[in-house]
Amino acid sequence: MSYQVIARKWRPQRFSDMVGQEHIARTLKNAVRSGRIAHAYLFVGPRGIGKTTTARIFAKALNCENPQDGEPCCQCESCRSIADETNVDVIEIDAATHTQVEKARELCEDVQHLPIRSKYKIYIIDEVHMLSKSAWNALLKTIEEPPAHAKFIFATTEVNKVLPTVISRCQRFDLRRIQASAIAARLKMIAEAENVRISPSAINVIAQAADGGMRDAQSLLDQLISFFGGDESGITEKQALDLFGITAPEEMKSLLNAIVHNDRSAVVRDIHDFAAQGKNLETLFEEIISWLRGILLCRIIGDPASVLEETPEKIATFQEIASTVAPASVQRLLESISASGYLLRDAINKQVFLESILLKAMRIAHAPQIGDLIARLNQIRSTGELAPLESVVPLYELPAGQAFTTPGSQFAIPSIPAVPVSEIGKPAEPTRAPAPEAEKKTPDATPDPVAPPPQAEVKQEPEPVAVPEPQVEAEKAPEPAVEPEPEPIETAPPQVEAEKAPEPVTAEPILDPQPPQVEPEPVPAPEPEPQVEVFTAPEPVIERPPEEETAVRKPARRKTAAAEPKSPEPEQDETILPAPVVWEKLILDVREKLCKKLLAQTMLAAKVVSFDGTRLEIAFDSRYETVEALSVSREKPLLDMRLAAIAENPRAYLSVERRPGLVTPAQRRQMEDAEALRAETARDPFVAGIIQTFDGVLTDVHHLDKQGDEEET
Repeated sequence: MSYQVIARKWRPQRFSDMVGQEHIARTLKNAVRSGRIAHAYLFVGPRGIGKTTTARIFAKALNCENPQDGEPCCQCESCRSIADETNVDVIEIDAATHTQVEKARELCEDVQHLPIRSKYKIYIIDEVHMLSKSAWNALLKTIEEPPAHAKFIFATTEVNKVLPTVISRCQRFDLRRIQASAIAARLKMIAEAENVRISPSAINVIAQAADGGMRDAQSLLDQLISFFGGDESGITEKQALDLFGITAPEEMKSLLNAIVHNDRSAVVRDIHDFAAQGKNLETLFEEIISWLRGILLCRIIGDPASVLEETPEKIATFQEIASTVAPASVQRLLESISASGYLLRDAINKQVFLESILLKAMRIAHAPQIGDLIARLNQIRSTGELAPLESVVPLYELPAGQAFTTPGSQFAIPSIPAVPVSEIGKPAEPTRAPAPEAEKKTPDATPDPVAPPPQAEVKQEPEPVAVPEPQVEAEKAPEPAVEPEPEPIETAPPQVEAEKAPEPVTAEPILDPQPPQVEPEPVPAPEPEPQVEVFTAPEPVIERPPEEETAVRKPARRKTAAAEPKSPEPEQDETILPAPVVWEKLILDVREKLCKKLLAQTMLAAKVVSFDGTRLEIAFDSRYETVEALSVSREKPLLDMRLAAIAENPRAYLSVERRPGLVTPAQRRQMEDAEALRAETARDPFVAGIIQTFDGVLTDVHHLDKQGDEEET
């Protein structure tokens, strides 16, 4: 008798012999026992898991002369002829060979004939997805309504290629891959029956290499017996690993430890060793993915044995590695490596390609993640280590080349004020120098042509007593006579200069009070004052109280050479911009340059109190302007920075206060009317019901004036 391979010799003959498909066997046995037999069945599943074997056992059970609880007896003539493939009533067709429509038409004609020796005429069509569309269309009516004596059993590995109209006419059974432990138990039984000495570890290697297919496992066992069956010591694990190109568990453990712990040199060395041993790198790639999946599942699932189809020893190895790594990094490794698997098959140098895939995946998996950085920043913020950053103005709100912090902060960086080019190299001014400096920096203020240039150097001289200064003043005294002034005005300046001679001993002559008789002289000066235009130009932007309007529209006086020492008022009123004008400029800057129109609209509600060159004080009504005050206070760092640029003083800042009684009576009356109308509307049952239903708040109401039919708010 010729040799028969293990896969055919040990093919199951009863439902009880089937391994890993117990759910299918029980369903078919119950159908045979109860007599509820359908006219068409469709068996779906990967290769080598028993689709054709299940179809043959089912055919034997249907035609068995002595069925035993749904099982075929395997002793009657019908069962033995089906097992020998000699039964004329069980027709097995290979759809990959007979794809033409002519074969389908012949089958439809043959179905009409009664069975010869059996109860049913059974057609087993394997690889049914290979039939052409025309062949399927020819079979559709026959499959839907076959004769009572005809049964169809289809088997396919690619059910997606089968027409939906065919699937809907059949009872579908999905066969699943067989677990490695079930395959190992079946192989052990076959080895004992065949008197083959093989170690349990070698059987586990075969079960792993079979990838869920019993036929593949039996073929591998047959191959292993042919190679090493003559050894007296039996077949070992190393022989199985060498034959199938599978890596030993200890070697895989070393490689996976290097991958998950970012040891690049160890990974490259292990890949080189596997390639030198002749390992199949594609198989190694699949093993790496399988191990990473096992490690991840052991890290996130309490009972990984219920999901992983591996031996207990291998699961213990997974758990050992998983206890030392974070699941997020393993997941990133698995995502990066599995996405490149299809490229490995087409790579010319598989070793280099596999190394590059693993190194890239390790770099991505172990790189700092944004979520970790945010968590660390939140931890630092909670401990107070980021306190210095709270006073820093955001970079996108700063002009180029400037950096400001919140005024008064201990972390503030002192800024160097801008110095005009004409003042570079001159000695520093006394403490009260900011007033004339602001006047010089004002773009609209021009220096007085009457005052001689050397006089500025005399004013900035810090020496307490300077003898040449009175001489210079005496020499320059006749210069005012050049102007076309009346006779009395020409004689006055020498007297003033003579009186000013001893003045440099104390302070600058600009700020010293002078006799009141000289005050009327600068009033009739015909010089146009450009600064008055600057103060009045932006008036339409803000509505100011009458007293502020008077202060703004009052012409600022300038000193001439003859009138300098005669003004008793402080110089700050003449050099520092009035508070309403500064606030007005700040609103324009926020609206036009920063493009924050809503903030500028909110700033219009403020009342300007004062400005001393450094502190701009504004106030909001404490009862009716709470929202506006909070909005401006929230943007205070930005407003401080812009105010410093407008006032040309890096120390300038904004002070926001809340005071009662700042709104006008008309505004107060309008707000009270709106509150009364809102309260009256809220008492309406319909409105109250809507607010309660949607959990809302009444923010605005409208009504029509009865007299003018005008809409009010």
